[in-house]
Amino acid sequence: MTRPVGLGLAVALGATLSLGVATAQSASAAPATSNTGVAAQRVKVHELVTKDGGFFYTASESERRRAIDEHGWSATRTPLSYVSRAPFSGGKPLFRLRWAKSASYLVTASVAERERLVTSGDFRYDGILGYAPGSAAAGGDVKVFRLSNNNKWRMAIESHTKKILADEPGWKLDGPLLRQFGQAG
Repeated sequence: MTRPVGLGLAVALGATLSLGVATAQSASAAPATSNTGVAAQRVKVHELVTKDGGFFYTASESERRRAIDEHGWSATRTPLSYVSRAPFSGGKPLFRLRWAKSASYLVTASVAERERLVTSGDFRYDGILGYAPGSAAAGGDVKVFRLSNNNKWRMAIESHTKKILADEPGWKLDGPLLRQFGQAG
């Protein structure tokens, strides 16, 4: 993938976040939904590998299809879980950031980390991936971790995190991200 196409994809994909996942502006203005309504808003998180070898995450089926069909990115079999499309009580936004040097994405739940990385100029804010339970009490039955390896970042559920660390040299554990729902509504 050439850089202009990659940048165009990031802009196009970022613009599609409104297809079921809140945009940056709507995230702060959206009212919290009830926990019973959250089940209806759950969507699967998909992991893709970019042509640059970076990892990309989306909770939008149409965004996933476009990344594969139009840009040649490939879906992985990494087991991930579900996030909510809408804010909810006990939920926290997962922010998606794009590394400025290639199509490699990082997901964080930390506003401070998001701001620090964007301010550095090394990352561009790409919107909200979805809303994840901040605790088991908020419905999060699956722990999700972030790993890194040479300017590549991955999300993985607890059991897969152990497998990546044991079987794929170079990956290190950045720490827990948040939790996800184990199933759709």
